[in-house]
Amino acid sequence: MNIIIRNASQVVTCSGRSLPMAGKAQSEIGVILNGSVIISGEKIAFAGSESELMAFLSEEKPEIDIEYDAENKVVMPGFVDSHTHFVFAGSREDEYEMRLAGKSYKEIADSGGGIWSTVMQVRNSSEEELAVASLRRLEKFFQYGTTTVEGKSGYGLDAGNELKMLRVLNLLSQENPLGMDIVPTFLGAHSVPKEISKADYIELICRDLIPEVAGGNLARYIDIFIEEGYFDAEDAGRILGKGREYGLKPRTHIDQFNSIGGTKASLTHGAVSLDHLEVMADSDIGLLRSHNEKAERKTTAGLLPGVSYFLGIPYAPARKLIDAGVPVLIATDFNPGSSMSENMQMMMSLASTQMKMSAEEIITSVTINPAYSLGLEDRIGSIEPGKQADILVFDIPSYKYIIYNFGVNNLECVIKKGRPFRISEFAPLTNSGT
Repeated sequence: MNIIIRNASQVVTCSGRSLPMAGKAQSEIGVILNGSVIISGEKIAFAGSESELMAFLSEEKPEIDIEYDAENKVVMPGFVDSHTHFVFAGSREDEYEMRLAGKSYKEIADSGGGIWSTVMQVRNSSEEELAVASLRRLEKFFQYGTTTVEGKSGYGLDAGNELKMLRVLNLLSQENPLGMDIVPTFLGAHSVPKEISKADYIELICRDLIPEVAGGNLARYIDIFIEEGYFDAEDAGRILGKGREYGLKPRTHIDQFNSIGGTKASLTHGAVSLDHLEVMADSDIGLLRSHNEKAERKTTAGLLPGVSYFLGIPYAPARKLIDAGVPVLIATDFNPGSSMSENMQMMMSLASTQMKMSAEEIITSVTINPAYSLGLEDRIGSIEPGKQADILVFDIPSYKYIIYNFGVNNLECVIKKGRPFRISEFAPLTNSGT
């Protein structure tokens, strides 16, 4: 099927010359005024101005099946969410209210809440039950413009249930009605299970789980929560080192509540993205900057403003990172305990008001930079000929309006792999001239 999106007030391409986009370049989003896009099958065939479009149509003469009039609308790449925990069972709204009432994490955990509550619900759920619940969440991501999602295990905390979560992620990657791209990450080192010691659990991860995950091609990445009371830099060295032996690329959770050497440990073991960073020290920003100056493949800083909003903790130092030339991305960290939102547009608003990022920096942070962090920058994250047709159409006058009109979803259409969905009906577009 061939689709032409025509007369858009702005086509935001996010097509940077050098990736990932960092420093001042993070604001270079490539806007085409009165622009058009042509999609052929699952790929983008053309993106350009009206005069360039006329030349393309005259030379190529494509047969158009759907013509989408985007006058007074904004066209941009689908959002890429590179940090989520969307496979889980149950919910924790009672715990949320307990925390607001002043209960400590220990008090909540002692009453049956905390991560262990989700772990038990995952352990008591079948793969089919987890898949059904997770698919509903994917639909919510999609309705707010996310077309590619990274998803982690980490709520099993034993061999059988961690593998169960990864199987669900792979099933949904292969079969979901929206065609969403899903990138699985093994996060066995999310917390320490109650039934065995940390040393024994790390042994289980390294001796049994990593070889099985890699051997079954169940994950592309390996992750770890480096934090007081969970895993430290030494643990990270063993787990990430073993993961790399088996071809799993590291991503890390660091500096959420305490800075305990996570930056150095992550970079030492080749982490592609350092995520959270709410309490990242200036010295570690410098360390990350220096690392990227020498590295062929740059490490991104994954900022998760939904967590800060949900938990009432500091926001990551976005301005310091960007000013230091570190490539920044924004993700939802969607999970039941600290960021219960699939809405990337909400994260964009928080990045603006709380982290003082510009609209252009934010757009780069939810498109091409997270695509780079997932190793998918050649396929997604920008509107360029030859790339996958993952495109959003907003009924707004300017891309800045997405952030300005906060809490409202002005998304009119999502096109995923060349297949269009009208958000108001949440069904594929079929008629010409829509």
